[in-house]
Amino acid sequence: LISEPWSSAEAKQPKKPLPVAVEARFKDRITAKLEKSLSEAVTHLAFALGVADGQKIFPEDVFAPGYEFDLGDGAGKWRSRCEHDIDTSRDSSSLCAVHKLQALTAFCEIDSVVERHRSGVTGLLRRLLGKREAVVAGLGIKRSLLPVGNSMEAWMAETPQGSGVFDVAITAHVAAMLALVQCGSALGDRDMLGEANSWFAALEKAYPRNTWKHQSFHLNGILWESLVVISQKIRSDSSFADDIRDFTSDLESYMQAVFSEDEQVWSFSAARAAVLSWSKATKTTRRKRLASVVDEYMRRWIELMPKFSFNVSYSCGPLQGVAPLLLKRGDQAAELVGSTLKLMEKDVDLFQVLGATGGESASLSLAAERVGQQILRTHGLVLEGAFYRDEAQLKSEKRATLRVDDTAQCVLALSRVLALLDDLVGVDVGDGARGGEASSGEVDGALVGGEL
Repeated sequence: LISEPWSSAEAKQPKKPLPVAVEARFKDRITAKLEKSLSEAVTHLAFALGVADGQKIFPEDVFAPGYEFDLGDGAGKWRSRCEHDIDTSRDSSSLCAVHKLQALTAFCEIDSVVERHRSGVTGLLRRLLGKREAVVAGLGIKRSLLPVGNSMEAWMAETPQGSGVFDVAITAHVAAMLALVQCGSALGDRDMLGEANSWFAALEKAYPRNTWKHQSFHLNGILWESLVVISQKIRSDSSFADDIRDFTSDLESYMQAVFSEDEQVWSFSAARAAVLSWSKATKTTRRKRLASVVDEYMRRWIELMPKFSFNVSYSCGPLQGVAPLLLKRGDQAAELVGSTLKLMEKDVDLFQVLGATGGESASLSLAAERVGQQILRTHGLVLEGAFYRDEAQLKSEKRATLRVDDTAQCVLALSRVLALLDDLVGVDVGDGARGGEASSGEVDGALVGGEL
């Protein structure tokens, strides 16, 4: 949240625990592997978003045209437009728009990538700021004035699709806000950040506290995480910052109350919101309270892991929140480092389409083999680097497709696990550098110590 000034009555913050130690050769190997995976994934995401140089496959006026690639009955077909291309038995224009906007936000978390695709990303943001009441082509939603207040714009989706009736879509509205702020910040365009102000005013009106209980813990977690990120990117001395700080503070209190009351809830978005808030908190009492919340998210994750087959299933979703939690360090974080790195490497090995551009003799990844040579011969170049979810999850979602959010979630997971790796200390196992009291586990034959 927005940084608060120190009080003279407050004590100094406690010293941060020392970083976790891993065997140096293992750290070098896994870092190189994940960096390559991330590079391939963002290259595919640039194609799916329509910002790749020289792209001629899709119409230029469609927002993020590479939404979904069919590998089922309609194998080889792209779904591009949220307005009418989607399968309404399992998707909606609002959900489609959210997936596209979240993919754009994920892309913009990688600053170096944004700079390489500055023109394309700027073009997508300009479409978000286009004419009021005009449906954004490919996104399927539009900005409209709320019937209350002055000049408060909300993003609205057609409900039901084809009815011509539009209503406020809270999740899409927040996703658009975050995409504008995240990408505007990455581009260094302060004007775009200011445009989100009126959108936030609309959120306050359209989503008052008495409606929060009607949304799931995870959806409210997405909202909380988005607002925390936005609050940390806008000017802290602006009226916008004051307003968003007050709203986010109320939402944080609500989320912590629900989290305390229900031992079963967990959300990777809420987990990241908690650790981001903890990292910026300056008042000792608030920092301690948030530290306890972060520890509880880690404890619950340790309990949740055995209940899911993450060793064989796609886990990029939860890793988006788990990796940031571990930057808090401490005993629980040390315990989770090994499993987190294993899960991330497993997702690359099992679910990333690699080797698709090397021809018949290429060594294909398991995901590429699932896609099949027939598809790869004609579409391999643009599918390279994409992530293809596990069969059980695809079956539960009633689809056989590669969708833009499948890769976007792994881009976020990879980026955040790499940030975690950067925080770890690589040591030579034989040099006696690890402290004798550190707990240890084993990752790929490399010892992992709790602290140096």
